[in-house]
Amino acid sequence: MSDSNAIEEGAPTSWGRRLGLILGPVLALALQTLSPPEGLSPQAWWVVSLTVLMAVWWVTEAIPIAATALLPLTVLPLLGAASVKEAAAPYADPIIFLFIGGFMLAACIERWRLHERIALSIAALAGGKPLALVACFMTASALLSMWISNTATTLMLAPIALGAARALSPPGKPDIALGGALLLGVAHAATIAGTGTPVGSPTNLIAIGFFERAGEPMSFAAWMSQALPLILIILPISWLLLCAPLFGKRHDDTRAAADSIRQALVKLGPTTTPEIRVGLVFAVVALAWMFRGQFSALPVLGKMTDTTIALAGALSLFLVPSGRGHGEKLIDWARAERIPWGIAILFGGGLSLAAAMETTGLAVWIGEWIVSLDGLSTFALIAILIVTTIMVSELASNVATLTSMLPVIVAIAAATGTPLHTLAFPVAIAASFAFMLPIATAPNAIAFATGVVTLKRMMSVGFALNIVGAVVLIVFFA
Repeated sequence: MSDSNAIEEGAPTSWGRRLGLILGPVLALALQTLSPPEGLSPQAWWVVSLTVLMAVWWVTEAIPIAATALLPLTVLPLLGAASVKEAAAPYADPIIFLFIGGFMLAACIERWRLHERIALSIAALAGGKPLALVACFMTASALLSMWISNTATTLMLAPIALGAARALSPPGKPDIALGGALLLGVAHAATIAGTGTPVGSPTNLIAIGFFERAGEPMSFAAWMSQALPLILIILPISWLLLCAPLFGKRHDDTRAAADSIRQALVKLGPTTTPEIRVGLVFAVVALAWMFRGQFSALPVLGKMTDTTIALAGALSLFLVPSGRGHGEKLIDWARAERIPWGIAILFGGGLSLAAAMETTGLAVWIGEWIVSLDGLSTFALIAILIVTTIMVSELASNVATLTSMLPVIVAIAAATGTPLHTLAFPVAIAASFAFMLPIATAPNAIAFATGVVTLKRMMSVGFALNIVGAVVLIVFFA
């Protein structure tokens, strides 16, 4: 599921924010001192300025990026590029309600600590053996992060992984090699596997929304069928890179590590009725997402969409009793309203800006300009987009990076006749593949904050993973 802290990932320093606050309007207004390029209307030229302003403010986070996403609703009617109704419509796009429903399901899972039980149960299978322990923690992180927040997954698993590392170190101080492998393994597995489902990351949902608006909808099952092979390739490679310092190294106190994990599992107590019930609701929703295509011929179920499935699942949480009596349900509104509504606004802002690019003719003009560039093959175009996205995501929010790039990608796809999926899907995945720096993603920052992961190791492993991710994406999609 999308990160609750996703809009803070890659946050610049305070001086960077101040610079962006000034630089954005200066660049936007400076463009208006120039004549619009040939074939571009004045309204479209103003949309270019708005795009530049939003891109600068998104990248530097001069103001909260959800607040920046309100600019189209405020500015487009003033520019004559869209009416208030037209600018506001994308903020209620069905994809936003898919996000809301999915996040309510995740909030309920976290409320009853079902995600923690699943993770600990998987980790307990390792029996305290270092290489197996890293693999089990990464597996637990991957499975959870496909459905709930990458940040929540890392926050929950990091202390357990740290305890296991300490248990394997006689003095009680975490083994740097093992501790680093465990903490980075949890963080990187969450990031990698978060790309596995449409609800696994904000960037996935943003891409899905653009596909929908472009008339090329992508189903839940179709997304997973393309993303899971990537995960199955990249996760084992990341395990090898992280465990390289551990090969041939002895760890005598494996029993202590196994006991540490087992004790954490015992503290949870027996499986509770609410856990069982929310698990059943979630299983039904996940199966409906994956097999929706098989219901297409049925009278009522054939009209289901991923959004209606998510909302039906979320609504059922308010109806199903928790089993603890006193009329308590699986979720209440006080907990449900804690979901990050700012990301929903962010989605709407990106979609509204893209719609303005289309209605003013800016998208067509960009596409025609790209087509006029000779000698740029589809392979080269995809490779450039993937590498650029990964590099930018190391320093800026992955959400802001993708939201800024997708309108241009939509225009390029339309102009070149390339299917939108061919260009946008690998870029959406690449936006999440930022492994080098603590500021790149919230999971990276959490792992680094433990003090077990050195910056040198994070950068060396992260650089290698960035290359692996870029190569795999290019091979698969170029």
